Amino acid sequence: MAAAEMIPEVQLRLEQVESQTGMKKSYIYREMAKGTFPLAHKVGSGTRWYQSDVQRWINSQSRAPRWQPSLV
Repeated sequence: MAAAEMIPEVQLRLEQVESQTGMKKSYIYREMAKGTFPLAHKVGSGTRWYQSDVQRWINSQSRAPRWQPSLV
């Protein structure tokens, strides 16, 4: 087993996900339901997201084309 496989995945609480993404709870859960945001995992009585999943989502958003108003 490689050393990297032995490092536990960092799990984020909702407040941390909100802070990293700039999005609020309602948006995060709505996008999860649509399948466009990483799914959360239950840990005990709490909900957590894998940091690597959230970071990949953030990176994918920065590569998306920016909205431009039409000049009509």
